[in-house]
Amino acid sequence: MEACLVDVSPILGDLGATVVVSGELQVDDLTVGAEEFIVRGPAKYEITVTHTGTAIVAYGGVSLPTVATCARCLCEFPLDINGEVEGFYVFPGKDSDVPEEQEVEYINSDETVDLAPAMLAALVLDAPFAPLHAEDCAGICLECGADLNEGTCGCGRGDGAPGHPFSALRTLVDQDSAGSSQ
Repeated sequence: MEACLVDVSPILGDLGATVVVSGELQVDDLTVGAEEFIVRGPAKYEITVTHTGTAIVAYGGVSLPTVATCARCLCEFPLDINGEVEGFYVFPGKDSDVPEEQEVEYINSDETVDLAPAMLAALVLDAPFAPLHAEDCAGICLECGADLNEGTCGCGRGDGAPGHPFSALRTLVDQDSAGSSQ
């Protein structure tokens, strides 16, 4: 990911002063755990940078168009990842009053801050752990690999037939349904 340097020198002398930055940033494909998100275009962002007296605070949003692989049926589908950007920047050596749990980045010697790490963190946090192309995705048959979104498979194992590891549960559901109708 390329740097996204923002000149904060115009707001350093004015408590409460803000500057809004927006634009596009080239981002490499994201890998989050075992999932890979193929980037389809640049990340678009709009971030407000504020001088708070002891620090520079950045907040806003970033959106990245990607292609993901469905965790159930393995089809590829377009997925926009939208993250909330939060950044906290101080001058080196001026972080003694900052609580330990606060993540801190430093203002560069040329009075710029790099928003790219905060944007990348926001995208990674928003990326789904197990992306699905649809909430009701039926997945694939574990026996023959057929896409169960297109209908039942021919092997008979994907539809609760005997020999399916969960076929005993179907018997319980059928018994419960028969008992509740009496």
